[in-house]
Amino acid sequence: MKKITVYCAERGVRRLKEGVTLETYQQKHPDAIKICRVPSIKTLEEWNSDGGCEAIDGCWTEPDGTCEHGKPSWLVALNMI
Repeated sequence: MKKITVYCAERGVRRLKEGVTLETYQQKHPDAIKICRVPSIKTLEEWNSDGGCEAIDGCWTEPDGTCEHGKPSWLVALNMI
């Protein structure tokens, strides 16, 4: 079984333990959303040098900001800035 990666404002990016479903996790953390994959350090560096960053939902935003949907940039979600 593939582990699920999620993001929630309180806990940041997490991989759920084997056997824990998104629905179970959302009972304690209702704002948690499933994310497909975490970008590589190289990708994060490239985005930052471009003057922006992708948000966890795919929107383009400021490296230290949130997108129009309120989702943080990957740099913020990963506590890198």
